Amino acid sequence: MTKEEALKQFAMFGAAWFGNSKQHFAFSAYCRLNGWNKLADKWKEEAEEEWDEAEEVLNRLVELGCKPADLQEAMKTMEFPFYDDPKQQIESDYNPEAIKQMSEMAAAFADDYPSQKLIYKWIDGEKDHMAWEAQYLNYIDKLGYENFLIEMM
Repeated sequence: MTKEEALKQFAMFGAAWFGNSKQHFAFSAYCRLNGWNKLADKWKEEAEEEWDEAEEVLNRLVELGCKPADLQEAMKTMEFPFYDDPKQQIESDYNPEAIKQMSEMAAAFADDYPSQKLIYKWIDGEKDHMAWEAQYLNYIDKLGYENFLIEMM
């Protein structure tokens, strides 16, 4: 991956985190409305982390010389579906490929320690994110969906 491709991907991750943050805030509110408070708390926490990560990406891109107009393309290309079903939300969000993509992007920033350090931090966060989603999917499998939802109250 070239540095230019890595910068575009960097911007795409920022756009993705902004979009996911909005999606997860909305889903958190929906879960709370349905009484799944544990699930609502988890999605709200995730939304806040993603918002922070998106800000980090955009701040770093500006430090690297990008202008807001340069980021427009990344922001336009992202679509974020909204789900009413917790299992569907978890399954759609579970993306182990993201860790591989971030690792490749980190390699392209080998000569840019601040950017690479941010990416490695995000990789750690993504691993945690994948772990709890895998755990929740396992709970659904073991407990059954209805019992899982009861447990999330």
